[in-house]
Amino acid sequence: MTCTSINDISRVAFTAPKRAESARAEEQPKESFTRSAPEIVTQSTVSYVTPMELTPLASKLPRPVDRIDAVKEVLTVQDAWDLGFTGKGIGVAVVDTGVYPHPDLGERLVAFKDYCNGRDGVENAYDDNGHGSHCAGLVAGDGSKANGKFKGPAFEANIIGVKVLDGQGGGSLANVIKGVQWAIENKERYNIKVISLSLGAGSNLKEKDDVVVLAVKAALDAGIVPVVAAGNSGPARETIGTPAVGAEVLTVGAYDDKNTATHDDDTMAFFSSRGPTTRDKNIKPDIAAPGVNMVSHRSPGSEIDHANVAKLGDYYVLLSGTSMATPVTAGVAALVVQANPNLSAREVIQVLKDTAEPRPDMMPILQGKGLVDPGAAVRKALEMKKQAEEAAAKQAAPQQAAAPQSEAAPAAA
Repeated sequence: MTCTSINDISRVAFTAPKRAESARAEEQPKESFTRSAPEIVTQSTVSYVTPMELTPLASKLPRPVDRIDAVKEVLTVQDAWDLGFTGKGIGVAVVDTGVYPHPDLGERLVAFKDYCNGRDGVENAYDDNGHGSHCAGLVAGDGSKANGKFKGPAFEANIIGVKVLDGQGGGSLANVIKGVQWAIENKERYNIKVISLSLGAGSNLKEKDDVVVLAVKAALDAGIVPVVAAGNSGPARETIGTPAVGAEVLTVGAYDDKNTATHDDDTMAFFSSRGPTTRDKNIKPDIAAPGVNMVSHRSPGSEIDHANVAKLGDYYVLLSGTSMATPVTAGVAALVVQANPNLSAREVIQVLKDTAEPRPDMMPILQGKGLVDPGAAVRKALEMKKQAEEAAAKQAAPQQAAAPQSEAAPAAA
């Protein structure tokens, strides 16, 4: 089976994903995606996984001679690391073009599902485009080939690669739905707590009629945090694509740090899609993260590897897009989950939004709640954990105090 080219819209056929037959079937979402799909005829192929460096707008991007370690220097991720949270044991599914087994992932690439060529199994993992590998590194790369530089926020998290897009970055939204459903069905096996979706298509539907949004919402209902790219169709308004239009998914815009650690000169990236959503008029994106000239994993011999993009040594490449901001945010989500495993997926999203750092000169349809703040998010998660433990202890105290009285011996006459 091969993926559908982005230029072959006329031959796309929607196929409902098969539901796995497993002992945990009762744990799976009740929503079925077996409807016919006339509503997605006009949006049947993925349209924005191409990094900005490979578009006609590439000349607008800065070309730094050297690049700061944006995840570490622009964000407060060191605060989270100092508290002991590195994403260890948390599974993050990267639904994309595949994942190359980069040295910075080591044995933490724990699963691989291929909906393009059927090369399932981590021993067969590959990425003939390079986009998904770059995203995986921005979630969980450990920087070992850069002397510890250019780590992802969750540099000890596990990566689950789900290939739904081909070597040219094209693919059907039907395969995207299958990939999301596979992640849901395997969430217990691989401890999948976060799903990173740096892909999408134009949207002209209300979210209740959008089967891609419904599929991603099913992941949320299953306890997985869906982190989705806003799209690269800015600066025009109402350019958020699907599934990022979903009200409950965490939609991520791209932040331009101007290659400085300070925030004084920062802006949203010129290409980052703006809200509100076209039909439901939801304010999007929800949050922002660095997404310009991001250094991450190179997939040797891939489409992007052969393209005219900036490379850093033998192991890294610089790419820009909301595709890059999304896995950074997914990595931060993994830190929040690790800090407080009792939080629901919706609570994790709310923590990230509540602790984001807004720029006073930016509208919400540009930045959402603001720049993701890993340190503040982790501290908030820990505070909520402490409050829940104190409440539980308070509730248990009267019962413990009453027990000895009921067992006391009668007084002597």
